[in-house]
Amino acid sequence: MFNRRIIAYLAVLICLLIALWWTWRTPPGVSLNSAQSEFTYRYTQSLDGNWDSFSSLHQAWTTETERVQGKTNQSFLTAGRVLTLPSSERFSIVAKRFRLPAEWSSRTMLLTLHGVSGHASIYLNGSASPEKLAEFEGSGGNDVVEIPPKAFRYGEDNILIIALDSGLGQRAVLMGSHWPNSGQISGDLSLQAVAETSLTSPQANVAWNGANAVLTLKVQLWHHGFVQAGPWTVDGVLSDGSAGVAEQITTVQPQANADHQAVTLTFTIPGAKRWTTQDPFLYQLHLTVTNSQGDRDDLAFPIGLRTLTFSNGKWLLNDQALLIKGVALAPDQEYAIRNSGKVDSWLESEQRRGINLIYFIGGVPDDLWLQAADRAGMGVWAELPAAGIPSNRLPKAAELQGLSAEKMLHPSLWAWTVGKGLDSDPAAQNYMREAVNVVQPDLAFALKAKPSSETGLPVQQALTVQGNKISGIWGSVQASGSAGKSDWANEKVAAACWALLMLFLAGMNIRAVVWRYKEIGLSKPKRSLRNAWLWNSWFNLAREWLIGGLLTSVLYSLPTSFSVWFPHIWPGLELLQAQSPWLIWSIAGMIGVLLRLLQVGVAAPHFPDSPHTMGLTFWFERRYYFTVFVALCWAAVPWGVPAYYPLLGYVLLNCLFFPIRFRDVRRMGGHYAPLLWVPGILLGVAVIWGALHYADWIFLWHMLYS
Repeated sequence: MFNRRIIAYLAVLICLLIALWWTWRTPPGVSLNSAQSEFTYRYTQSLDGNWDSFSSLHQAWTTETERVQGKTNQSFLTAGRVLTLPSSERFSIVAKRFRLPAEWSSRTMLLTLHGVSGHASIYLNGSASPEKLAEFEGSGGNDVVEIPPKAFRYGEDNILIIALDSGLGQRAVLMGSHWPNSGQISGDLSLQAVAETSLTSPQANVAWNGANAVLTLKVQLWHHGFVQAGPWTVDGVLSDGSAGVAEQITTVQPQANADHQAVTLTFTIPGAKRWTTQDPFLYQLHLTVTNSQGDRDDLAFPIGLRTLTFSNGKWLLNDQALLIKGVALAPDQEYAIRNSGKVDSWLESEQRRGINLIYFIGGVPDDLWLQAADRAGMGVWAELPAAGIPSNRLPKAAELQGLSAEKMLHPSLWAWTVGKGLDSDPAAQNYMREAVNVVQPDLAFALKAKPSSETGLPVQQALTVQGNKISGIWGSVQASGSAGKSDWANEKVAAACWALLMLFLAGMNIRAVVWRYKEIGLSKPKRSLRNAWLWNSWFNLAREWLIGGLLTSVLYSLPTSFSVWFPHIWPGLELLQAQSPWLIWSIAGMIGVLLRLLQVGVAAPHFPDSPHTMGLTFWFERRYYFTVFVALCWAAVPWGVPAYYPLLGYVLLNCLFFPIRFRDVRRMGGHYAPLLWVPGILLGVAVIWGALHYADWIFLWHMLYS
C-alpha cells in the first residue's frame, strides 16, 4: 500500500510539471515603431516585421531550412511562433528568411541593430560556429555587424538567426542571474549595402563666439575593401533648409593597415540660430565621402545648435536659466506610447501641461523619441546601464562611451544618469567620476536611495530619490506607477479554504486511534489503524502543500523592482510570476512531499526494525499539528499580515517542537542525526549559493543600514 502511494506521488508531480511546461507563459510584449536609417545613398533592406521565434538554434535552423525547401507541415513542437520585431518582448532565438538582389553582390553588407539588450550571437545560413558572424554585448544602443558579400546567397533565400542570452546588466544587478536566457530588440533592424568606404555616425561639439557658432564634427571612415581606393574626399554641407550656410571639404590619404580613419570637419556659422524650447530650429547636415572610382556614401540628418550647462544648481539653456518640470516614463509606458505611433502628439500634449523634459527610466530612448523631441523642443534625460549593481561588477565607464556618444547629436538630449542605487565605496565613486567624463558635455547626475550615500559627484548632482520624485533647486521630475508586483488573485480564498481543511484534518487525526511505533510494520493492520494512517497521510500532504502555498504567496508578493525608478531588474522573477500560481503551488507542494519522504527514507534504516518510509513519515506527523495555527495565519495575510509571517511562524514553531521530536526518536532507540542529512544538504547548497553572492549581501547591507 505504501509503495503504491509513493508511485502515485511521483506520477502527480510529473503530470504537474508537464502541465506547467504546456501552459508556460512569457510576459506579453508589444511591437514598437522605431527610427529609420539616416544614410541616404545606401541600398537598404528593412528586417523589421515578422520573425519566427524558437527555443533552440538547432530547431530554428532545421525548421527554417525545411520551409526554404517548401516543407511547411511542422508540428506544434517545432514550428515556433511569430514574433514582430522590434518589440518589447524578450526572446531567446529568432530567425528570418529574406532575399537579396544580385546587384548587391559587389557590396559589403552592414547589419544594423538598434536597441539590442542582451548578449547577441548572429548566424547567417547556418547555426554552427563557422556561420557565426558576430558576438557582442548589447546595451540598448546601436550595433553594426559587417558581413562580406560572399556570405549571402543571391537570388535565393537566406536565413538570418539572432540568439540572445542574458546580458551583463541582468547578470550584474543585485542577485542577478543568467536565467532567463533571453534578451530584447526594441529598435530598427536593417541590412545596408555599402561601397568600399562608408561613414559612421559622427560626434558633434558646438562652441560659440558671440552670435557665431563653430560646429566640430568627428566622423570615422570605415574601409571595407581589400584594396583601398583612396584618396577619399569628405564633403560636409550645412543648410538652414533654404540655402547652404557652411561647407567643409577635406581629402583623406590612405594609411597602411587602417580599417578606420578619423576625420574632423569644422563649420563656422555666422549669426547662427539657436535651438530653444520655444523655437527648436534644426539645421540640415549632409556628409558625403567619395573615392577615386566614384563610389560614395551619404549621411543626412538634422542638427540643432545650443549650449547647456549646470551652474549653481540650475540648468542653463543658451545661458538662460531653465526651470525643469519633468515627467518620468517607465519602460512599459514608453513601449505603449511607441506602439500607438503617437510619440509626436504625446509630446505636444505634455508640453501643453507645462512639461519640458522627459526622463526615460531604465535606459537610452530610441532615436524615434530623440528625433521627435528635437522637433518639439522637449528635453530628454537618459540613463547609462548602471543601476543596483555591486561595485565589483560595475561596467567600465569607457565601455559606455559609444552608447552616449552616438546620441549626442540630438539637441534634445540634456542629461544622463550615470549611476543609480550604487554603493558608496571608493570603487563606485571612481566609476561615477569616470562616467561623468564619458557623457560630457551634457549634464551628468547620480540617483541615490539614501541622502547619506556618497557618490563622488558634486552635491547638486547627487539626487536622492523621494518616492516617485527627484528634485532640486533646478526643478523636479515626477514618475508615475509603482514597484512592479504580480499578486496571487485568489490567494484569499485559497488560504481560507486551506485553513479550514487543516482544521478538519487535525480534528480527524485527534479523533483517530492512537497508534504506537511498533505497529508500523504490521502486515494486517486493523481497520482503525488503517483509518489513522489515512488521516495521517492526508495531514502530511496538507502540511507540505501548506508550505508550498506559503512559498508561493511569498513569490507572488515579491516586487520585481526596488521602486518605480528600478523597473524590471529581475526578469526571472517576472517570468515566474507570469505562470499560474495554482500550478506553482501544486508543484511546490508535491516537491515538499517527496523531499519529506526522501528525508525519512534516508533515516529509516537507522531506526529499530528499519520501518517503511511511509509508515515512519506518518508516525512523525502527530508532532506537526501546530501547523494549523500557521494555516490560520496564512488566511490572515490578505487582511494585512505580512506574507512572510506564516513562513517565519512555521520555522519558529518547528524549532520549538524539535525537542519533543528528538525525545520520541531517542525513546524508540533511533538516531535523529540521519533525519538531518537531507535538510543539511539543502542548507549547504543554500550556504554555497549565498557565499557566491557575498558581494550582493554586502551591497544590500550598505543600502539598508549604512
